[in-house]
Amino acid sequence: MRSYRTLVAEEIAFGRGAECTIHLPDPRIAMHHAVIKRRDDGELHLIALNGELEVDSASRQNIPLTQGMQIMVGPYLLTVEPTPPDIDLSISLALAHSLPDDFQNIKSRTHEPLPGATRFKRRLSIWMAVLIALLFLALPLAQNLIPKLHDTMAELPFGFDRVWSPGHISNAHRHFGSQCANCHQTLTQQVTDQACMQCHRDTTPHITDPVLQHHAFEAKRKFLGSTRCGECHREHKAPQPLTRQDDGMCIKCHGNIKAINATTKLSDIHDFDKDHPGFKLTFKTGSSHDNNEKIERIPQTEKERLIENSGLNFPHSQHIGKVQGPNGMWDVRELSCKTCHQSKGKELQFEPIAYKRDCAACHAGELKVGSADSKFDVPHGSEQIVMNTLKLFAPKNVERYSEKLKTDGCAYCHVVETSNKGDALPWRVKPLQINQDWFSKARFKHASHRTQQCDSCHQVESSETSADVAMPDRDSCLRCHSGKRPKHKRIASGCMSCHDFHSVHATVNAPISSESSTQDTLDKALSISEQSPKEKE
Repeated sequence: MRSYRTLVAEEIAFGRGAECTIHLPDPRIAMHHAVIKRRDDGELHLIALNGELEVDSASRQNIPLTQGMQIMVGPYLLTVEPTPPDIDLSISLALAHSLPDDFQNIKSRTHEPLPGATRFKRRLSIWMAVLIALLFLALPLAQNLIPKLHDTMAELPFGFDRVWSPGHISNAHRHFGSQCANCHQTLTQQVTDQACMQCHRDTTPHITDPVLQHHAFEAKRKFLGSTRCGECHREHKAPQPLTRQDDGMCIKCHGNIKAINATTKLSDIHDFDKDHPGFKLTFKTGSSHDNNEKIERIPQTEKERLIENSGLNFPHSQHIGKVQGPNGMWDVRELSCKTCHQSKGKELQFEPIAYKRDCAACHAGELKVGSADSKFDVPHGSEQIVMNTLKLFAPKNVERYSEKLKTDGCAYCHVVETSNKGDALPWRVKPLQINQDWFSKARFKHASHRTQQCDSCHQVESSETSADVAMPDRDSCLRCHSGKRPKHKRIASGCMSCHDFHSVHATVNAPISSESSTQDTLDKALSISEQSPKEKE
């Protein structure tokens, strides 16, 4: 009987064990007899494990395999054959010494080695089954079904039902991990969203609109799969993260977003590298001083609309590299992005620009007025304070100095507007609207990009006006990031790399897919929408 096989493996094991690559069902072969593996020198060797190897009737432990060599592996003869061009090793294996004819007769007359062992094993297995049923079934059931025992065990740092735990508790829940009833409120039922919301009351929903939130996650949408908290937050999986990091749950909805909301303007998204749309930037409009601040999100593809009306006159090009300081031609200063943009926190977010910290060192002279021999400083503050200072130090030249500040002083950095008729002040500085969060629907950590230079993402060297927006677009991110799968010199980046499921900008504090709580929020939202404008106010 002959058979031929081609094997692809890092190691080839010989033995009587069923898991061996080459199974040799002979009682004279050890369970794991020998193995062929490549040594550090790159050559293939046959190495004895629990059996014997013979070459020319001499026992060997490690045999390099060369063409024509014959090795006895127990009763089998192993021969190294000529190797074809596309094969690393070619061997033949033949049974050289068959079992003797009286082997089966000897085996049939073999005595049972341990008389009575079967009865002992049976009794032991019965007692073990009873013990397992008591520890792992009866006591945990009693704790959950007997109220008095349940209340008693709740005061202890452990419980009988702890043995039902399928894995380690995450660090976030470890402080009450022994109290299973905190989450598993009903025996034999999955953890409900209501149980999660007892602690996570401030968790915001995924969609700020409560009606759409309810529609997107209502229970009857079974074709999308379950939307319980436990579907994304998988407990008893430590040390793996508590929150799922794959994109499966995101794509269930966003892969066909119109099935959730037919009127949506969002695009179908399956992968950041393939079909993610261009980014949208968040712009502030209106005025924060009169509580009329509004938010508008503009796609980066509409470049003609990407204009920031911050109220400042600021060219980035004059604040990078070597620039002229305020103290004469010999006062040359080296400025960089970090000169003004001060980082804070472990995520390297940035402090808002402040006049005293970032501007005064170079521009304090713009707020000096008066004659050459009697100059005084005007404080950097409200227009009323500026006018009061002029009246105090130069009551006869208030109008002249005020006009100088309007055209050269405050106007050097700010947009100054002439006041309306009847206003107590002759001019006012346009309120600042400096954006601190351009990507309001995503999260970004500068700490993860500390190895990159600022100008690799923010092109500001040639910017001559503060209206320019120098935020990176999708193409800029794709130079270093890919989609779900890594690519050459690019990092795999899933949905959770940039987005949170729970909306950080939500205005309605509603639980996700919690049947009763969601319905309460929905009823409240509907009742508000039915009120008259007077009642709403």
